[in-house]
Amino acid sequence: MKKHMAVCLVLALALCAACRAGTEEDDGALRLWFAVPEERQSREVTAPLGSMPYTGEETVSALLAALLAGPAQDSGLTGPIPAGTEVADWLVEGRTARVELSEEYAQLSGVDQTIADCCITMTLCQLPEVDRVELSCGTGDDWRVLRQGNVIFSGAEEEPVDVPASLYFRRTGSAALGFELRVFRLTEDETPAIAVLEALAAGSRDDGLEGLLPQDLAVRAAWVDDGVCYADVSSALLAAIPDSPEEQELVISSIVETLCSLDKVEQVQLLVEGEPLTAYGGLDLSGPLLPATPKDGFAGTPS
Repeated sequence: MKKHMAVCLVLALALCAACRAGTEEDDGALRLWFAVPEERQSREVTAPLGSMPYTGEETVSALLAALLAGPAQDSGLTGPIPAGTEVADWLVEGRTARVELSEEYAQLSGVDQTIADCCITMTLCQLPEVDRVELSCGTGDDWRVLRQGNVIFSGAEEEPVDVPASLYFRRTGSAALGFELRVFRLTEDETPAIAVLEALAAGSRDDGLEGLLPQDLAVRAAWVDDGVCYADVSSALLAAIPDSPEEQELVISSIVETLCSLDKVEQVQLLVEGEPLTAYGGLDLSGPLLPATPKDGFAGTPS
């Protein structure tokens, strides 16, 4: 486990250093990101990611084609993407590059997948129209969301990790929220915010608490950037907006309070189908939302 955590840390540092190096050394020129061979890492004490100059067309399709072709032989780098991988589809929408790769890419797992994901993200996020990348392969249903400065390192942990959270529901017969304390045992492929939101939609285990979210709500993605948890959910959230402002506030507050119970989450920005949610009924959601100070009488039920 320690070895994998060390690799995760080195990758994080590599991303930060890469941003600086790309700006200072190349004066804005695009670069292609690949893996550094393991033997070179041990000898030169370098990070697992490296880059080489790129002079081709500055588009998503051209950059992806160059990545799939692999690095130049004299670059000292290796291509982390499996041979035979093809781009099944791609589009840029709302500053997000959605890239669907062929099933060959699904051969990757753990740190190997992390490195390949990082190389694609670092390369595409150099384009002015791209702030984040969504990757999928095969069916196109298992989208992973990545950002240049905040890549989600799937596969970074060998062992499950226990993550505590407070899930906020309506107190039965009341217009107030109560919460259940739960501990989520998450594997290497699970993101805490996603697991917590899915449990919130599934409903309470306590007879004294009632769920507020549609049970068919799908959590498309979630990531944390500088204390803000960005939670992208399906349109089911908007299918039955309550009429009263009080009910609308309860729904949104249940999400915000729940996510802010997670470590390092201070605010919440909601998205629906990839687009920022600026309003919910009569509520203004145009910016990140802060949790409310818990009111007296909130019920806490460990489970």
